[in-house]
Parts: sequence; structure tokens; C-alpha cells
Amino acid sequence: MPQYKKKSFPQEKLFSSLWFRNYSLIVFGSLLVALGYNFFIMPHKLVPGGVFGFSIILNQLIDFPVGTIALCINIPLLAWGIKILGGKFGIKTILAMVLGSVFIDGITYLYGNPIITKDLLVSSMFGGAIIGLGIGLVVTAGATTGGTDIIARIFSKWFRVSLGQMFIVIDGFIVLTSILVFQDIDLAPYCIIAILCISKTVDAVLMGMDAKKAALIISDKHDEIRNRILDMDRGGTYLKGEGLFHKDQKKIIFTALNRKELGQLETFVKGIDPEAFIATLDTNDVYGNGFKPIQ
Repeated sequence: MPQYKKKSFPQEKLFSSLWFRNYSLIVFGSLLVALGYNFFIMPHKLVPGGVFGFSIILNQLIDFPVGTIALCINIPLLAWGIKILGGKFGIKTILAMVLGSVFIDGITYLYGNPIITKDLLVSSMFGGAIIGLGIGLVVTAGATTGGTDIIARIFSKWFRVSLGQMFIVIDGFIVLTSILVFQDIDLAPYCIIAILCISKTVDAVLMGMDAKKAALIISDKHDEIRNRILDMDRGGTYLKGEGLFHKDQKKIIFTALNRKELGQLETFVKGIDPEAFIATLDTNDVYGNGFKPIQ
């Protein structure tokens, strides 16, 4: 499963509003993860990577509760991660690990694993989206879901490869193992779809529906563009540049906007200068005046 880093938050005071907010997100997010697995993923024996995915495989072999298996895997992984990587995994991560397992086994005990829909595509997409939403809320609260995230970090450090590559290797191994155990290669595409849905949903939650964008604009009418940005109550910076061909001096505007504002600015720039150059960049966070306060 893809890597999701803990987000930085101001120091929490015990029982403060921020403390209640973050721990409520962890509880609700863990419940959503369990609901996604119980009602959409596990009934069809889909394996979307991660420790819970591997636990679904072991459940098929030893008939032991999925959540309990996951917890038995996560506890030594957490200890191993602390030993190799240091104390990067706090009480919130431990709580998220425990709650995820407890909720999965509790729902299984109360309701079993009912098939909500027989359509594998719908199950993989809805299950992945619900799990991704849950993981996103947990990460937003400053925790991680642990599991293969710890393995990937350790192997990445040992073998000097990127975390992204390690996640592909680990999740690929888990999906391949599921094909061998369940002896159904037709499940593989749906497992991959579930993994992609989890990843995309987590990204959407972490970036927010009102995602921030950065823009680099080169235009001879930079003063008019500057005034338009200021009218939108946004700021920016002039960067000095030089054309590659004619070596003429250029003023480059760098600014940060939300998605709606960027669309308005692009329309304005194209209207006054069809020859303008605009490059837009996705940003995970923007701090400073008009955006998040610097912590």
C-alpha cells in the first residue's frame, strides 16, 4: 500500500479541542477502514496489499480472524521499526493499528462478511474508496496505519531504493501470493483497482477538495497580471529570468492559488496575452499569508 506520511500538527494539550478532533478522526477513520474491508473487500477475497491484505491470505490458510492476524503482524513490525528507524511511531499509530484490527474482527463477529454487491468492480472501487477515506482521516490526525509502511521504510534504508519502489515490490508480492493461495488469477485486476482507489482517495483527503496550486507565469503584460492577482487578495513574487533564445530579460511571476482562483487567473492571462507562458504545479500544502499559518 502506498506510503502516507504523518502530517505536522501543533502540540496537543490533553483533552483540548485539537486532542479530541485528532483522536476522533483516528477512531472514525479506523472504523471506515474496517467497513471497507468487511463489506467490500473480504467477502470477495480481494487483497489490496498491506498487512490487512496479507492477513486475508493467512485467514484462508489458518482460519484465524483477519484483524487478530493483522495485529499479531503489526506488533512485531512496530517493534522492529522502532529498533531500526528510531521512535517515529507514536501512540496514535499504535491506537490506529489496534482499532483497525478490533473493528474488523468485531464487525465480522456481529455481521460476518455479507456480500453487499456481487459485482467485483463495484466492490473493489467502493471498498478502496472507503478504505482510502479512512486512511486519509487517520493520517490527517497525525498517525499512520503502520504495516507495510514500516517494512518499506526499513528495506528502502537497507537496499537504497525509493519508498515508492519498495511499496510496489511489497504490494506486488502480496497480490501475487493471493493469486497462488486463492488460485484465481481473475482477482488480480480487481486487487490492483482497489489499491489504486485507496491511493487516489487518500491523496484527495490529504490534499483536500480545495487543492492548492502554484503557478509560474511569463508574460510581457506582467503588471496587469500582478494587479489581477492582488485583486484576488493573493500575493506572489517576481523572479528574474533570461530567455534561452534571445537572452532577453524576463519577469517571472510565482504565485500560489486554490483551484478555482487558478482557473480564473488562467482565463484572465489568456485573454490579455495569448502568447503568455503558464506552468502550474500541484502542492500538498501552502503556508503563509492567506493560507495555513506557519507552525
